[in-house]
Amino acid sequence: MSRVNQRIPQSVDVELFISPYCTHCAAVRKTLQAMLSGLPGATVRYQERNVLEHLERAVALGVTGTPALAIGGRLIAIRSWRANRFRQTLLEHLENRGQ
Repeated sequence: MSRVNQRIPQSVDVELFISPYCTHCAAVRKTLQAMLSGLPGATVRYQERNVLEHLERAVALGVTGTPALAIGGRLIAIRSWRANRFRQTLLEHLENRGQ
């Protein structure tokens, strides 16, 4: 059987930068957690980072506001915080890593 068509599970770091005073962050957190739990075959190391407590990391990535998402150490610009957009962005990243 050829391994070319088999999906090999990838591993990726996902960081969600949030602010304790951001009302939008709670909704984004819930959406992201639900989406991540439904990803088959992917190992996701998910971390929520309070931007005030992880300021150096946030600055290094270029975070300018919350909520902010980094996948694989890269800040991802997501204009729409819907689960299907999260999923598409994460799957694109996993596919690109496998190449």
